[in-house]
Amino acid sequence: MNKVTNVNKEDVLKLEEELSFDHFDAEDAYCIGNEIVKKTTQPVRIRIVLDGDIVFQYLMPGKRGVEWLDRKQNTVERYQHSTYYVFLDQEERHVYDENDSTIAICGGGFPLIIKGELRGCVIISGLAHDEDHQLIIDVLGGYKNEGICN
Repeated sequence: MNKVTNVNKEDVLKLEEELSFDHFDAEDAYCIGNEIVKKTTQPVRIRIVLDGDIVFQYLMPGKRGVEWLDRKQNTVERYQHSTYYVFLDQEERHVYDENDSTIAICGGGFPLIIKGELRGCVIISGLAHDEDHQLIIDVLGGYKNEGICN
């Protein structure tokens, strides 16, 4: 999987397409959530949303509050793309949607696209925003390509 350093928004769009699914349910979310917990070396907040429901959420010891999870979820739902894509797009255009406290223009929210339709998102908060994004794509890539949890 490519690291997010020196990526552009087209690279992120390609990842969104590559890391889409034909099938995804609450058991998949549980597996991915637990894999994120295993892979991170620092405490983070994790949320996985599917069809409007939070199907996995965990705030690791030392992490409190869900405001950043909410904001990243709102960003994915509003823009229909990863929060890192939105960040790169706004940086490229020098147009910033920073006055809206309900969204977060930074990495860490990634769309769950199932059969071509946005059906949810995976969200991590607690690392540097590009590291939040990288952790998500590493775990989703491992799940899809290497069959973790199977």
